[in-house]
Amino acid sequence: MATHILTPATARLALISCALRNTGAGWSLISDSAHAPSGVTGVVQHPDHLEITHPVGAVKVSSMQVTPDEWYAARALRCGASVGLALSRIYLYSGPSLTPVDPATLVASSGNLWVTGFLELPPA
Repeated sequence: MATHILTPATARLALISCALRNTGAGWSLISDSAHAPSGVTGVVQHPDHLEITHPVGAVKVSSMQVTPDEWYAARALRCGASVGLALSRIYLYSGPSLTPVDPATLVASSGNLWVTGFLELPPA
């Protein structure tokens, strides 16, 4: 379930957030005693990107960020997102390359990607 936020202009926003990790069996949402996704219900690994689903009933995109943690940042991983109302695609790049990395090749026992965004909901 997504957390809803009311802005001063009375727009309603859904918080979209999660931590993603691939320990060798493919990318998945981290949901444990220390991590809880908000609004994100799944992740699908494709050969050139990750796809996260966030079916919160959005009518507009406000913002979305994908950030590598310190483990991936130290290895020059860059991230970019193509954001939609119900799903977003995350592209990963190594160093200065302009070609997306195959997400299956990025494996770490503690390396994460952090996703945070806000999507506008219809009026209540």
